[in-house]
Amino acid sequence: MKDKSFSALTPGALIVWFFALAGMVGIVVRFWAGLGAVSNLSDGYPWGLWVAVDIMAGVALASGGFVVAGVVHLFGGKQFQALARPAVLTALLGYLMFVMGLIVDMGQPWHMFYLFFGNHMSPLYEIGWCASLYTLVLCLELLPAVFEKYSMKRALRLWLKASPWLAILLLSGFTYAMTYSLVWFLVVTAILVVWEFLMVGGKTRRDVQVPFLLIGAGVMLSFLHQASLGVLYLMAPHKLSALWYSPQLPILFLVSGIGAGVSMMAMEALGSEKLMGHRIPFRPLVAFSRLVPMVLALYLVLKIVDILSRDVLPLLFAGGAAAIMWWVEVVLGIVLPLVLYLWPGFTAKRKGLFWASFFVVAGVVINRINVVMVGVDVERWGPYYPSWSEWLITMGIIAMGLLAYDWLTDELPIHESP
Repeated sequence: MKDKSFSALTPGALIVWFFALAGMVGIVVRFWAGLGAVSNLSDGYPWGLWVAVDIMAGVALASGGFVVAGVVHLFGGKQFQALARPAVLTALLGYLMFVMGLIVDMGQPWHMFYLFFGNHMSPLYEIGWCASLYTLVLCLELLPAVFEKYSMKRALRLWLKASPWLAILLLSGFTYAMTYSLVWFLVVTAILVVWEFLMVGGKTRRDVQVPFLLIGAGVMLSFLHQASLGVLYLMAPHKLSALWYSPQLPILFLVSGIGAGVSMMAMEALGSEKLMGHRIPFRPLVAFSRLVPMVLALYLVLKIVDILSRDVLPLLFAGGAAAIMWWVEVVLGIVLPLVLYLWPGFTAKRKGLFWASFFVVAGVVINRINVVMVGVDVERWGPYYPSWSEWLITMGIIAMGLLAYDWLTDELPIHESP
């Protein structure tokens, strides 16, 4: 049982509650008076701070859910079992915050449903389906914690039997939505059904705690749209600076998202231990975080090769906001945390792991802000700067996520007892 909470009137809790309430007021004003009353968005810059932080960065920081779940349940990493539920909860809240940011950002959010019946050649179409289905998968993955809380053993047994078939339904439906092909729908359905029967019959490996197909569905859906978010900006070569516009942008988004997701999981676990009194299993967290420097090294190599292969190296020394922010992103978010992770014994301590993870998270947030805001230049519209109310709503959504995490970890068996 934790001994701290945001329900206590500590200075930190008061700050979180202030931003959450102020953000709610800002959202009410946005829907009462319109986008123009609370933002500096325009026809030239329809995507700004909300897309950069709440959507682009939020989805990247939530990727720890599919990484940890995949390692634990698909690849036999049972030593990291205690990290699975906190990672899934972090991912679920990240996607719910993404949905909230999307609703706030859309001029007419009730038109969001057209996303599922629109142009299936559009990256937004695939992202909408992937993000929606993955959010549903995360809810299914978190249900056992609810059943355990209320001793619903019969419901848990039903969940174990039904969730593989729900996963088959989701993946088959996704296949048809992406291809509009009944043949591919039947092929994928047949393969998944045969695989499930083989697992039930003991012919292939089966996880007794969480069905393979459910975890596999989550990994595939998250993997796909992490990269697809980068595809969006390949449609804007005339707007995005050459420092970030690259055919490799989807790969860069995917790799950086994996590193950010694991780091966000570590930072949130250590932060909840400090602020909320949870006692997290530190050794598994340190062991799992050893994945991060490998991802960072790969990401740094990809960034360097990308810059050199496109002959845009002179732009790094041309001055201006874009060049400065590129260096901030790379030095602060890649090089510095990489050095901290490789420094002997630094991340073996709680404070060291927290700060190394913090810089990785900060680097990915800066990268998404660079791609969405800093690197975008639309002639005749002038530069875009977020309004104070845009910042307030963004901070409010983040604060609401923190409060939800605090409440859910108090109500449900998310963290293992010490």
